[in-house]
Amino acid sequence: MRLAIDVGGAHTAAVLTDRTGRVRAEAVSDSAPGIGTCVRRVLASLGPLPAAPDTVAVVTDLDRRRYAAPPLAVVRIAPDAHPALAPLADWPAAARDRIRALTATVAGGSALTGRAPGPLDEEALAAFAARAHRAGVSVFALCAAGAPARPGPELAAATVVARTAPGAAVSLSYEIGSPGLRERENATALNAALGAWADTLVADCRAALRSAGVTAPLFFARDDGGLVVAEYFRRHPVLGTSPATACAARGAAARTGHERAVVVDAGAREVRCLVLREGEPERTAGPVPGPFGVRVALGSPVVVRGALSGETVGTLTSRLLARVPGAPVVHTGGGGDVIGAPPADPAERTARLTDAARHAATARCQVELDEVISSAGRAELDQLLDAARGHALSRCVAAGADPATVRVDSLLQSPVAYLPAGVHRVTVRAAGQPLGGADR
Repeated sequence: MRLAIDVGGAHTAAVLTDRTGRVRAEAVSDSAPGIGTCVRRVLASLGPLPAAPDTVAVVTDLDRRRYAAPPLAVVRIAPDAHPALAPLADWPAAARDRIRALTATVAGGSALTGRAPGPLDEEALAAFAARAHRAGVSVFALCAAGAPARPGPELAAATVVARTAPGAAVSLSYEIGSPGLRERENATALNAALGAWADTLVADCRAALRSAGVTAPLFFARDDGGLVVAEYFRRHPVLGTSPATACAARGAAARTGHERAVVVDAGAREVRCLVLREGEPERTAGPVPGPFGVRVALGSPVVVRGALSGETVGTLTSRLLARVPGAPVVHTGGGGDVIGAPPADPAERTARLTDAARHAATARCQVELDEVISSAGRAELDQLLDAARGHALSRCVAAGADPATVRVDSLLQSPVAYLPAGVHRVTVRAAGQPLGGADR
């Protein structure tokens, strides 16, 4: 059995499925301010479970309630740059107001070819870390130039921070972002800032589940609808700040049989639309505004948002249908009446409200690895590609997948045009079934 809970702004839905994906029980309840209350309330509505679930997946968005981020220290490990290109210089004013950050640039890092411009300036890094520690900062984000090709400088820097600021939480950019320095740095800073949100979310969900006698491993949905285990989510929360629409869209596709569609997710305050191709949401190809409006390049689903009105929805769907001519429009969420969606009987309304949870109850663990490799020839390139596959599979297991089920879904490899011959960007997606058992 697999249990999934979708905690939205107005409603919370729970779905229990068996190992074939068949729904065994489902319930919808009104949401409350605290996520623990929402979980307890919907489990009470679900009633006694026919069997203990093997796994539990939670879907919820960061913007469901206001979050106060802790102060942050951001270190760029690279040669000095113009002040206009300094760490966090492109952040919107509102984001800088919400996330107070100390920043520094220290010498070190490498080029994407792997060539090091110079050693890490450990003395400067230790001095900055000590200053941040004295100021009460215990959350650090480290981003080194060239880290997707050579993560060593970041690992060395993490050792310095751990020695200088004992107990500090550290996010490393090579685990998170894309080759581009600025977007990767932004994503790493956001990841560090969101750690306390993820810790609280995990703790509240676990407490609520255990109060109901549910002790199965806890998973959270990523923005693309894949799952990661709670401990992985706590370390990489920036990957799961807005999963609700992708999960709802994929659940609606499975419900209606339309894997190529424009999906309209009508929520409590706004409407969100996206395009599905072969059951997968279209993904961003470059930097886009992420949490708090900060530009990141995480390959998140392309979600178009608008006011909750029929006129807005008509405009948005017309624009998206131009990208998938002839595709149907599929509705999900609880606000269909407001936007003029086709009438829904009680069963259809419940189905729309439970789409996201239904998808999460059958979803796989999923990770994506983005690396830059340098090879002198075809034989070495093949070896490095095999190593990248192995890294992705290992990361998928760390994300909670059953080792016996992990597989590489895709591998994209392309030369980096602006760098010398032999430098390639490699993106590997791996997935596997969530591992059940006792909560970890």
